[in-house]
Amino acid sequence: MMNRKHLLMAALFIICLLALPTSGSAGQLKGLLVYDSIYSSTVEVAYWIKAIIGYDQHLDVKKIDQVITVKPYDYVIIGSYSKWEKPSPRIYKFVEVFQDDLATKKVAYFLTCGDFDETMILKTPGGTPHLIAGRNYLWEIQEKYPNIKPVVIAGFGGRQVLPALQGTDSFMTWLLEKLAKEGAAWKGLDIWESLVPERVECFGNEVRVKILGLEPLSAAEIKKYRGFWNSLQPASLADPGKVKYTPKPYNVSVNTDRVYYSRSHMKSTLDATIQMIQNWAQQNNLTLKEQRKTFFNIYYHAIKSYNGKELTLHVVAATFPETPGSVHVSFRSFDKPAIRSGAEEDIRKAEELLWAQGRKIEDRLETAQSGSE
Repeated sequence: MMNRKHLLMAALFIICLLALPTSGSAGQLKGLLVYDSIYSSTVEVAYWIKAIIGYDQHLDVKKIDQVITVKPYDYVIIGSYSKWEKPSPRIYKFVEVFQDDLATKKVAYFLTCGDFDETMILKTPGGTPHLIAGRNYLWEIQEKYPNIKPVVIAGFGGRQVLPALQGTDSFMTWLLEKLAKEGAAWKGLDIWESLVPERVECFGNEVRVKILGLEPLSAAEIKKYRGFWNSLQPASLADPGKVKYTPKPYNVSVNTDRVYYSRSHMKSTLDATIQMIQNWAQQNNLTLKEQRKTFFNIYYHAIKSYNGKELTLHVVAATFPETPGSVHVSFRSFDKPAIRSGAEEDIRKAEELLWAQGRKIEDRLETAQSGSE
């Protein structure tokens, strides 16, 4: 018969076996990455994110059609292409159907989209100027389902294969090219890319840290996964010299019949920049009306009468994930040159204040001056 000593040793051995970590350990969080995609760019990004999070982590990657429940998961990452300046209709339906369960879980949103510049304002004929691009496209879904509190959100930019665009997508791209007051980067290309790789990497690392409690991947290690996106597909079959992705300049000055626009990059925090904008408005008798404020940007109407005519300047300050410790600020006037000279002068005064004490970061410069566009 087994004596007491042998029984104790056997019990300890069993306890040790039970304590060993396994890939299906009950302590490991189980995740779902659900995506909707038309032209497959969002699919590539989904598997890129999975690689960053780690193949040792339990993360199911499923197209939206393959998901019938979110109950088995501890966290859910929801990815979509952008449609009419927001996630796809099917993603809205997914969130609506599962909102009660999602409200009890850690959630992250990401979008592939046309532009990443979160200081951008769109004005269409007869329309109201409004914020577009990047994370701005996730504003409405968060407002509509406030019980779901995303831990991380991201807007990456994306890819357009122009010959493959269908129906309304092709028409809208053509229309935006005609309406764009600040240029259309995809003009003359077969494939145009706006996706910022660092944004995908920041998002993946934020999920690792904020949801999974893991260490972030190093800059050198995380770049190994860019092969999920990069390819040898050319920007133009007719012109091999063209490129698919050109990093958008951070410092821009555009003066045309259709818009006066500037954007600059500076060393600051969002709170400090907001204070400087408020000081500028007070010093120059502009009335600031806040249109929207998020954790990453703020949008103001700056209103003032010039020569008896009230004009509105559009002022946006934003932080970008890929440029930590800095802020991007844009000013826009959509009024005609004949009446906006005073507004242009006030914008120059704002920039003098913002750029003082060496705050301006001189990178990615671009200047465009023209009488018409």
